[in-house]
Amino acid sequence: MLIPGNQLETISRALNLRTLLVLVPLLLLLAAACSSDSEDPIISSEQEAGGPEYSGTIITTDLAVGVNRLLFGVVDRKGMPVIGDSADVGVFFLVPREDARELRQQVTADFISWPTVIGGVFGAEVDIPLGGVYELDIRYTSSDGVEVFAQTSFLVKDESETPSVGSPAPTSVTHTLADAEEISHITSSSEPDPELYQLSIDEALSEHKPLVIVFATPAFCVSATCGPQVGEITKVKAIVGDQANFIHVEVFEDPHLIENSRHAGQLVPAVLEWGLPTEPWVFIVDKDGLVSAKFEQFTTAGEIEAKLLEIL
Repeated sequence: MLIPGNQLETISRALNLRTLLVLVPLLLLLAAACSSDSEDPIISSEQEAGGPEYSGTIITTDLAVGVNRLLFGVVDRKGMPVIGDSADVGVFFLVPREDARELRQQVTADFISWPTVIGGVFGAEVDIPLGGVYELDIRYTSSDGVEVFAQTSFLVKDESETPSVGSPAPTSVTHTLADAEEISHITSSSEPDPELYQLSIDEALSEHKPLVIVFATPAFCVSATCGPQVGEITKVKAIVGDQANFIHVEVFEDPHLIENSRHAGQLVPAVLEWGLPTEPWVFIVDKDGLVSAKFEQFTTAGEIEAKLLEIL
């Protein structure tokens, strides 16, 4: 994962030394988590020198003013995940150019199991009214019965990169079975659900029905959650039926083309049109074509169904 220079400049201006000591390990851990070539966890110099016993790592990348689904993990000094049922979280705004912070929200973050060796992450909805740098205080009891306290910091932008909740969904033209020679040409899923490739996004929006879209690349996903994420959409479809439309958009063009075991194609235009910084992503769009909910990274069928039922 590349961190833009202007973002680092903003962070360095806003944070005092206390916060930087928390943030630098986070950036290193994020770089390791986003690299498909790294197998060993990165242990920061601060941790090696006797830093905090536990450190938080922010999973969500597109945090902006408004309601956000905030995902985070907690690791020990060896870089291993520390699991628990739920965590009490304080969300603090770090006052620019001052050694001070203000409590803005207290939430309970539930543990969300991921279908990977990571185990899962904590997630909670937070309503952030102001852009800037924030800090989390995380407290919970681990599955081993240990009391855990961890901190992490993150940047909140004024505007989201992806379509904001309440904004019109982009009318992207996406691949369907009707214009594909074979289903493997439009999805890298090993067991594709043909019903997810019947409509293009623009066609589905014209039907004025609720719409669920998953952007994912099952065969090339760095987090290894894309295939399971598409499967969660099929689960919701089985429950809701034709009350809503469901679409899977493969992130890459021509996913059947492989070069040295890595994908050789270009991103499909919809990825850029929706401003996706990562994958997988799930969007729920109402019958009027407005985004009603969005989820970055793995999201369970239960979470998606609950949000979808609000607009049915």
